[in-house]
Amino acid sequence: MIAFERFVLAALMSFALSACAGGSALQPDRSIFSLDNNYQRYAYSAPIETTLEQTVAVFKEAGYKLDVIDRATGQISGTRGASGDKGSSSDKDLKFYALVLPKGSGSELGIKIVQVLRRGPLGASRAELIVNDAVMYQYLFRRIENLSASKPPAAGLDGAGDVYREF
Repeated sequence: MIAFERFVLAALMSFALSACAGGSALQPDRSIFSLDNNYQRYAYSAPIETTLEQTVAVFKEAGYKLDVIDRATGQISGTRGASGDKGSSSDKDLKFYALVLPKGSGSELGIKIVQVLRRGPLGASRAELIVNDAVMYQYLFRRIENLSASKPPAAGLDGAGDVYREF
């Protein structure tokens, strides 16, 4: 009987542990989009819809897998391997968070790029470093600004303002 009780106790403990180790949420925590001093900002004369679509197009072209595109709130985020290869074996990935806001008759884009370092067995430990290279952000803002307005909007954006997910 004691062996059966131990088995039941072990089964309950493993069930409890597996419940705690469930997968990550499908949608990142919205608090990461809080516009703070870690975001680099740039003002555009274009309306917020155009700035959002051009930002999505530039990041998709750069190889990012976008996980949030929310037209209603102007939030965009995505991830890619350091080499631009989503299946990279490198221990470094890049993530970005962008927020498009109205500013006067135009728009303002805030972007934060984070380098994710994985350490430990199977990448269990992660560290995130905010990238503060001003030249890189200037280049990114100019690419978004210079993107042809005649280019069709990025696939996956819908007019309903729903969050777009690509897995």
